[in-house]
Amino acid sequence: MSDEKTEIELGDIKLSGGKLLILLPILGAIGGMMWGGFELYQRLIDAEEAVISYVSPDFSSYDEGLAVLQARLDEQIRVLDTTEEALRQDIELLRNQDRNLADSLDEELDEVISDLDTVENLARETDDSVAATSRELRDDVYQLEERVNDSLREVNTELRNIRSELEDRIQQILDNPLNDSQ
Repeated sequence: MSDEKTEIELGDIKLSGGKLLILLPILGAIGGMMWGGFELYQRLIDAEEAVISYVSPDFSSYDEGLAVLQARLDEQIRVLDTTEEALRQDIELLRNQDRNLADSLDEELDEVISDLDTVENLARETDDSVAATSRELRDDVYQLEERVNDSLREVNTELRNIRSELEDRIQQILDNPLNDSQ
């Protein structure tokens, strides 16, 4: 029986069978870590692209709707004010002709004015409510954007840390004395 060892010679480096058995799993682990790091990096790049391509919702239709609603309310108030003034003039005319009828119409006009005031208050409250809801919605979208940006910053920091750890591990493996061949 011969006392020969199995050796592989790569340039000036000679590797025996035992060193090869240690080197193969190490190379496999390095390759696996690199592949995992590259996959993680690609996923983070994809996430960053998704965040960058995010477009805030367009609220111009809400603003247009509110402007149209406000214009309609203003128009209705003008019509009611004009009608009120015309009724007051008619009541004054009737007052001169028939005192009882004029008082009855005056009471009805006061009720109409009271109802008009109620409707105006309701319209103002509705307008205020819609404006508050619109502000809250915009604030929520802004907070969502902030959270997404914060998450992206955290992911980038984590990616840098993983990259640094991966480079350190690779360097440790390369610096391992078992990798040296004598």
